[in-house]
Amino acid sequence: MQLDHLTLHAKDLNAQRDFYAGTLGLEVALHTPERLTIRAGSSRLTFRHDPAHTAVSHLAFDIPRTLVDDAQAWLEARLPLLPDADGHTRFGPNDRWNTTNVYFADPAGNIVEFIARHDRPSDHVGPFAASHVLHLSEYGLVVDDVPDTVRWLGQAHGLFPFNGQSDTFTAVGSHDGMLIVVPAGRGWMPTGKPAVAAPFELVWNGNRVLGSRDVAEMNRPTPHAGQSRRVP
Repeated sequence: MQLDHLTLHAKDLNAQRDFYAGTLGLEVALHTPERLTIRAGSSRLTFRHDPAHTAVSHLAFDIPRTLVDDAQAWLEARLPLLPDADGHTRFGPNDRWNTTNVYFADPAGNIVEFIARHDRPSDHVGPFAASHVLHLSEYGLVVDDVPDTVRWLGQAHGLFPFNGQSDTFTAVGSHDGMLIVVPAGRGWMPTGKPAVAAPFELVWNGNRVLGSRDVAEMNRPTPHAGQSRRVP
């Protein structure tokens, strides 16, 4: 699964531009009063202006596995990393995920992650720079019912669990890109901030599209029978 273009909402596009272009050094592809698009490696990240928006999302960018130390130091010189309850700011690898992860927040409150996947041959020579951000690799999909949504993603979109599944956390996709499907209220790493559903649109594998309206339709009761449209 390749995450090509993720669109989220944000109250303040200028603050988002200052952060992603100024602090992180990523390229601005478009900036209008209604829309901001940032290039991140082979992916694009767009924010639509929404004065009423308050929900936050989780998203991740892949970085080379050879530049973890450089990337962490590069981030720490620019912004505070998010710690867990014990004060740790770097996570993994562990028995389940052969990755190293660091987290930070953007001005809209979104929980952003740099992740190095040690099983992927994305080796680069440092020092780390914005040009070493490879692509978007995760989006946190917050739903009412994880198993129902995972079944629907498989049947409707050909997206299947990756590396196990549970009622409270299932990654769907592949090493190259995945949806992290969690229920509302589950705490996001590393701070435990409760997950909430947020408007989004994701273009993946070139021309496939998934958005918050699709997820809402999947959960909408049928007009007459009063039964769920969820996949059986």
